[in-house]
Amino acid sequence: MKTARDPFFATNREPISAARNGAAVTPSDTADLSQVTSSLIVTIGSGGTGITVIFANQQTDVPVSIPLAEGTYQFSMQVRRIMSTGTSLGTGGAVTALWS
Repeated sequence: MKTARDPFFATNREPISAARNGAAVTPSDTADLSQVTSSLIVTIGSGGTGITVIFANQQTDVPVSIPLAEGTYQFSMQVRRIMSTGTSLGTGGAVTALWS
């Protein structure tokens, strides 16, 4: 069930492209983020393989896997959850959620 607050859901308004807030993310298979993201910064460390997310507009928990090589990436995407299952950040890896 969708629980993240999303002021842009079912509107024609778009989020401001520059984030005004951010927080480190602990992946979870059951808990939505407190806010829907406007972007993510993902660092894949040694041995990491990528992230699995649930996008903001999905009403059911349909995970989408994004395979990634070692490195740091910024994605402009609105997600409500970073899954624990299917997310492998590796040594030194991290996810930071950004939102307006």
